[in-house]
Amino acid sequence: MRWSDVKLSTIGGTICGVLASFSVGGLLDSALTALVGTLASFLLSRWLNRVFRKK
Repeated sequence: MRWSDVKLSTIGGTICGVLASFSVGGLLDSALTALVGTLASFLLSRWLNRVFRKK
């Protein structure tokens, strides 16, 4: 076995281990939290622009 084969095997095992540690429920919770935060930030910025609009 060559050194490049060992490195490739190590990288492949690491990637598989990291991917196996993610759960679909956790990813969905994170995506939902990000969506709510984005929506809240957008709505707040729109509201502040209307409140403090210079005439």
